[in-house]
Amino acid sequence: MAKRLGKGLGAIITTAPPTRAADHVEETIAHVAGESVVEIPLDNITPNPDQPREHFDEIEIENLAESIKSVGLIQPVLLRKSGDKFIIIAGERRFRAAKVLEMDTIRAIVVKATEEENVTIALIENIQRQDLDPIEEAKAYKVLINRFNLKQNDVAKRVGKERATIANSLRLLSLPDIIINAISAGQISQGHAKVLLGVPGSQKEYYFNQILSQNLSVRALENIIKADQDKLSGESKAKKPQKDPHIRKMEEKLVSTLGTKVEIKHSSTGKGRIEINYYSLDDFERILEKFE
Repeated sequence: MAKRLGKGLGAIITTAPPTRAADHVEETIAHVAGESVVEIPLDNITPNPDQPREHFDEIEIENLAESIKSVGLIQPVLLRKSGDKFIIIAGERRFRAAKVLEMDTIRAIVVKATEEENVTIALIENIQRQDLDPIEEAKAYKVLINRFNLKQNDVAKRVGKERATIANSLRLLSLPDIIINAISAGQISQGHAKVLLGVPGSQKEYYFNQILSQNLSVRALENIIKADQDKLSGESKAKKPQKDPHIRKMEEKLVSTLGTKVEIKHSSTGKGRIEINYYSLDDFERILEKFE
């Protein structure tokens, strides 16, 4: 049984496409586990310490409890054994709803999973149900990378996302804390955040405050930043000699290839240097992968 379960979990975390319903994760494991649904005392169950979702809607839990009270628990929770306790892999909302109802036991499927599989499945379940805010999702990717020494490509394969999606998500964590908290609270969108990532550090909070004070849309924010940059660029061009068109063309090619700001500083002696900007260690890793 353990061998079959291990194979099923491996298939889930390496091949599940991003568009597949979240129930695919649990249904696949249930299929591998057969009919091994058991009743586990709630007192013997502990929440997943690596649960990527940091905030649970209490009203949603109450509604789920009412549903369980009316029709019963349709989908068992997924657990893994840890000592004399069971840790939730998927189904923490159902577990919380069962506690609201003061149930003694809950229907569960106990699977043999590694710590990495535990973290990954919990992340997949939440991502595919779109339960995580962008910061919770980014933090979960960071846990996978740091704890299990994975690369962004490895994480992308496990959760069924593009590597660029993982990289862009992780970049959010490089923003100032005040902006990160605003994303989590829904004060600004992920679209706003992506635009703010493109401006110098000292200007991020300035434009963030503009978003809040003027209730700016993403497009309006882009237009304001572009207008400011065009103004500065015009002033800079008036002070600086124009760059050689050939050098400028090579810069544009490097920007397109590396996906970041690149500047070629060429002197009259024929020598110079290339400056490649990165905005976080994860972004630096992404750029290095371009040279592999």
